[in-house]
Amino acid sequence: MQTIRARKDDRGVILIALLWILMILSVIALSFARESFVDVAVARNTRDLADAYYIARAGIATTVYQLIQKTYLPQRTQQDLLALPVDPIDLGKVTGQYGDGEYEVEIQDESGKINLNFVTPAATEQLRTLMGIVGIQSPDADIILDSIIDWRDADAIPQPNGAEADFYQTLQPPYLPRNGNGTMSSLEELLLIRGVTPEYYYGRREKTDEGQIIERYGLSRYLTVYSPSNRININYAPLQVLLSIPGMSPAAAQAIHERRQVKPFDTIEEVTKLTGPSLETSALTFIYTQRSGVYTLSASAHRLNSRVRRVIRTTITLDPREPERYRIIYWNENIPNW
Repeated sequence: MQTIRARKDDRGVILIALLWILMILSVIALSFARESFVDVAVARNTRDLADAYYIARAGIATTVYQLIQKTYLPQRTQQDLLALPVDPIDLGKVTGQYGDGEYEVEIQDESGKINLNFVTPAATEQLRTLMGIVGIQSPDADIILDSIIDWRDADAIPQPNGAEADFYQTLQPPYLPRNGNGTMSSLEELLLIRGVTPEYYYGRREKTDEGQIIERYGLSRYLTVYSPSNRININYAPLQVLLSIPGMSPAAAQAIHERRQVKPFDTIEEVTKLTGPSLETSALTFIYTQRSGVYTLSASAHRLNSRVRRVIRTTITLDPREPERYRIIYWNENIPNW
């Protein structure tokens, strides 16, 4: 009897051991399955990201071609133009497909932004107004405004909230401000200036008093160093830039913004006819409607049925002297926001 009971006990121990082994093997199998799933997902995302890159480039190439066609080919008669639907180029957005993916290209004429190279100590109010509109309040706005002036002027005397060489020399690594040594050649130079954080430059998320999360575009969307004038092209200016124009009422800015989504303005007379007395006469010296020939193209692309998205931003200038009739003056494949 003892032998039979011992055998039964041994069988129970073996059964428990087998159960433990099966559980361990199951855990190992699940771990391998999870790692395989992660590896497959990473490989798929890598492939989708690479494909999205070339789709975005195709969108940029298509948009550049259309800009060249519109600029350099003989224009149709006014009667022909009236019979055609509004060109997506004029509305600032081109969409399309390339291969098994889709792209969307936003077109910004650089003349629709405030040119930092034209901002003087006597003309900072427009920039101050813009900063308030995009959520940059004092004291940060005061520091940024004064520091922009100090960065560009030729003297070594700081503005009340600004910074000169002695401040930048304390940073790691140290560097010197421009101090009258030419104009700012790239808008990203703004990131070197005191007070300008990546969040203020590229954009950021903010929580409202009601707890709602909102996306705020950064200064890079509203400022430029490439436009040929200190005036604003109302056909391409974001609403925030329109609101910053001296003498531009909110009602006039909204009316201009809504109308140009349907049909761009050809003349300033069309603007005054639309806005009436809500647009002060003083504002007319700050606006115009002609294209500058310098465009920033922001291309967002993805494969169909993929959530992986790639954004490329480039600034080009149309130039008939170039073999391809345009020249790239800025290219960025690592845009953190869209």
